[in-house]
Amino acid sequence: MITAILIIWYRDLLRFWRNRIRMVGSFIFPILWLLVFGLGLSASLTLPVPELKFVMFLFPGILAQFLIFTSMFSAITILQDREFGFLKEILVSPIPRSAVAIGKILGGATTGFINLLPVILLAPAVDVRLSWAMIAELIPALALLSLALSALGVVIMSKLKSLESGQYVFQFIMFPLVMLSGAFFPLRNLPEWLNILTKLNPISYAVDLIRRIVMNHQDISRDVVDFLSPTIDGRVVSMGFEFAVVTYFTIALIILASYFFSRSD
Repeated sequence: MITAILIIWYRDLLRFWRNRIRMVGSFIFPILWLLVFGLGLSASLTLPVPELKFVMFLFPGILAQFLIFTSMFSAITILQDREFGFLKEILVSPIPRSAVAIGKILGGATTGFINLLPVILLAPAVDVRLSWAMIAELIPALALLSLALSALGVVIMSKLKSLESGQYVFQFIMFPLVMLSGAFFPLRNLPEWLNILTKLNPISYAVDLIRRIVMNHQDISRDVVDFLSPTIDGRVVSMGFEFAVVTYFTIALIILASYFFSRSD
């Protein structure tokens, strides 16, 4: 089973490496967000805490958004394999279907994470101080989020049959995940119904965890960091709680992905 997982994982990595247009395009996307939306519009956008620049607030959100796009979208290779007949050959082999699902999850998470590494190096361009300590803390959080999103993509793709339907469904799911995550605006002073939705979105805890890791290594007071973080019953959630939420969310999605893929035709 482990060998099968590694083969599926390696195949997705090889496919990613050979698709240079996808590699370059996925890297340019976050750069445009940072340059246009971050640096370009930051002068006209202000946060409730004047000592923090909007572009510094946006940078961790761009990292999370980039993972949402790359890790989830990588699961669309399941539909490509289904249309070209490769998936059918795998499913009739003695390989457990759960191994195929886990291999796909690892492949999507790895490609998304590899794509993200050059983006992290852009931090100094937006006045975010980069350090080895910050990178070391970011890696587990980003890897965990990448796994969760890749597993979510496999859950969705296991029930779809065509590339066209996959693209529409992805757009329908990715938009609320991003907009309700706090990637682009603080989760404060929201209408009650919107506040509830952001609390129910596990990605919002992952985004805030990434943001707090970045901000803890800048010249920013702890009060400012806490002010921008989500609260439950008036209390700022801890980073440990956020990491636990993302961990349980990831495990649950991997189990669901294995189950749904095993039941797929």
